[in-house]
Amino acid sequence: MKSLFKRLFKGNGEKQPLSYDQAKEMAQNKVEDVRQDLASRPDVEPEILYFLTDDPSPEVRRRIASNKATPSQADLLLAKDTDNDVRGDLAEKIALLAPELNADKQDKMRQMAYKALDALARDQVTRVRQILSEALKDVADAPPEVIRRLASDVEHVVSGPVLQYSPVLTEADLLEIPDNNPSTGNLSAIAQRDEIPATLTDVIGATYNEEAAALLLKISSAQIREEMLDRIIDRAPDIDPWHEPLVHRPIMPGRTAAKLARFVAHNLLETLRVRKDLDPDVLDEVRKVVDQRLKE
Repeated sequence: MKSLFKRLFKGNGEKQPLSYDQAKEMAQNKVEDVRQDLASRPDVEPEILYFLTDDPSPEVRRRIASNKATPSQADLLLAKDTDNDVRGDLAEKIALLAPELNADKQDKMRQMAYKALDALARDQVTRVRQILSEALKDVADAPPEVIRRLASDVEHVVSGPVLQYSPVLTEADLLEIPDNNPSTGNLSAIAQRDEIPATLTDVIGATYNEEAAALLLKISSAQIREEMLDRIIDRAPDIDPWHEPLVHRPIMPGRTAAKLARFVAHNLLETLRVRKDLDPDVLDEVRKVVDQRLKE
């Protein structure tokens, strides 16, 4: 054992380049630490790394899954590994390659890598899919098919990150979510995107989901049509979490302000009364309603 490590390290402790025969000898070594060290090295022949995908040690296979030198054929095998951690580590590594992957690519290596990524997006273990979603959530060139699969996942820890952040999802993709999986988590994730067009706010608003609507109202850039805002206002008296974001909306139609003045809490009335963006007639009406309520 000592003689083996002496051959592998220079006098200063740095690793020496491996020959094919040395790597083959290490791959067959009965000592797991030796195989683990080999599995982590970037200078190992792809054939040796492929051989190690069948290693009995999950830790060796995890290191193969994390090794960027591992060939795509091996990644495809590891995507079906019986150990959850192996597949999780593979998901983290292969997600970094996502911008280069496409199902239509003619390059066989890239096709195999794409297949591995697709297999991980279908993994039965939630944690594996979650790792993949977190890694791909802000990758602009991620494969659209994989992102759409993650976005439609039944588990919010998987769908949430891509629904909230992914630039790959189109408006049409996002509009399908309220119909197919209108959970509070999914609606809230969409409601927190940087840009939310009016068509999307209409669909989310029409669900009258308390949490998602509150998030929409808090985002000043969210485009909410006056008609939808009126419908939300009509339901708002009994939904306290909507009151404060409604009062602070940057653009407020006059009739909206007057309606709000009739039911929001007293601590919010002053905010309405001193707004600078309301027409004088509207502001006068709001002040009258506020004064009357304060008297009462």
